[in-house]
Amino acid sequence: MNAPVTLRRFDARPLIAASVALVGFVMFLPPLPAYAGEKSVFADVVVEGGEYEGGVSTVFGDASVYGRVDGDVHSAFGSVGIDAPVRGSVNSGFGDITVLDPVTGEVDAGFGDVYVNSRVGGGIDVDHGDLRLGPEAVVMGDVHSGSGDFHPDAGAEMRGQMGAGMVPDFESSPDDGLLGYLGWFFATAGFAACVVLAAVVAPRSLSAAARRAEESPGRSLLVGLVSVPAVLVLSVALAVSVVGVPLLLLMAPAYLALVFYGALVAAFFVGRKVVLATGRYRSGNALAATVGAVLVAATTLIPFFGELLLFAFAMLGTGAATLALVFRRGTRRPAYPSYEAFVSDRRDA
Repeated sequence: MNAPVTLRRFDARPLIAASVALVGFVMFLPPLPAYAGEKSVFADVVVEGGEYEGGVSTVFGDASVYGRVDGDVHSAFGSVGIDAPVRGSVNSGFGDITVLDPVTGEVDAGFGDVYVNSRVGGGIDVDHGDLRLGPEAVVMGDVHSGSGDFHPDAGAEMRGQMGAGMVPDFESSPDDGLLGYLGWFFATAGFAACVVLAAVVAPRSLSAAARRAEESPGRSLLVGLVSVPAVLVLSVALAVSVVGVPLLLLMAPAYLALVFYGALVAAFFVGRKVVLATGRYRSGNALAATVGAVLVAATTLIPFFGELLLFAFAMLGTGAATLALVFRRGTRRPAYPSYEAFVSDRRDA
């Protein structure tokens, strides 16, 4: 006789607790710097000749500097071109950076190529992109080239330390490598403690989200990925409206809590699959949570693709948690390898 298996109501207590924890953490952070200079959301920002006091910031546009800027130059999803002195730092999240005049601060690029042919007072950090130093480049700080290629000209000067690869600090000295691995160990232990705590405090919601990830992994990943631009567009819409600013302050930590909870869901999902494959399904959720947390955290040690893999796991769990919250009932019955597994799963649900 087939026993119907339904997914019970999603328990949002761990998500609410994570949101409260993140809000409390944000309250103790120093206030974000306010850009006094030109700001834009969807348009390009161009600083003409002369001297400009304040910073330059744009979200979905390019930033071009042809006049002196006494502040930072920032673009979230655009390129940055520096053709005049900048008394601050230059950074771009998803765009290229070209520096042809002195920069007092640092040059930082997330996903984009960087070309420097002038003096940089701070360091240069390129996570996912190529780095080129021209013959007139002088870098006073450290240079970090992540997953891209590094092409320094013979005349370029680097007066700081040079690091390459996704974990350059591990290669600087034996002490740095030891501290790096110790930091990873304690971070993994903390992450595992969070997964175990969620599995003990709210096993129903965690199991429901993990079941969604198992039944619809592609759909869960798609929902998680779509949530990123959706939240970004909604944030921009709330930022440009005075009424939406308070909602923006609440939505940002709430979404971060959802992504963090998604990482917990992904770890629990991976741990359950491994524990089930080894035949230790009677060991309980704590073992599955610990094994999954260690495996997910181990992705950060993979060169070049570790961060992307960790991001994919977090988006998978985020989408699964969202689907479990929206579709509380009507879940397909999973296939159990034994009656003991069915009974164990029913007790957790």
